[in-house]
Amino acid sequence: MECLYLKWVDYKTSNKYIIGALCRDKENKKYFFKLDADYMRKAEKSGFSPAVLPFSHVNKIYESETLFPIFRMRVPRIENMDKDELEELLEEVGLKEFDEFEFLKKTKGESVLDRFILEESRNN
Repeated sequence: MECLYLKWVDYKTSNKYIIGALCRDKENKKYFFKLDADYMRKAEKSGFSPAVLPFSHVNKIYESETLFPIFRMRVPRIENMDKDELEELLEEVGLKEFDEFEFLKKTKGESVLDRFILEESRNN
């Protein structure tokens, strides 16, 4: 199983706080997400509000056969791309074929809509 850590970035200090983990079981084609209460408390002390997340239960393991919407919105819709556009995107991010999870690894899932990123490391 491979995981990416969802981190909230404090816009005042640029400090990163782990909120939870997105994991993929590639063999069984499932995604898992879990918020972590201990990490979230640290983020909340710096102004993070869990109300902005679609996951409401801390320490519950969410499971899905597709990428959760909060992460899916960080991935381009390749079905709307022609062959050249897709090849250009893959080259830009350093992938040989498109894979949502791998795309998130490469791009950190950064979005202008919020202060979340996804990283492989627990460290800041």
